[in-house]
Amino acid sequence: MRASSICLLALTASSVSAFGVVQPLASFTTTTALFAKPKVFIDGEAGTTGIQVRDRLAKREDLEIISAPDGLRKDADTRRKLINEADAVILCK
Repeated sequence: MRASSICLLALTASSVSAFGVVQPLASFTTTTALFAKPKVFIDGEAGTTGIQVRDRLAKREDLEIISAPDGLRKDADTRRKLINEADAVILCK
């Protein structure tokens, strides 16, 4: 029997318009620095689901994946900093 995986996508405030409509990733470039790629943080990237998500996103050249150092993966302050720095957050458990 295979354990089920949970993976959620959370968009930061910069990705939601004033009317609460989620903006597609392609429009993130208008809210980030000129020519900057949207930053994606995968919380739980060391787990089975997180590894698969990271592998798929790593193939994209239009995104920047940000990660915590190995020793600080479970540190609440580090995770909070990266979540606030990211344009999109994927929560994997």
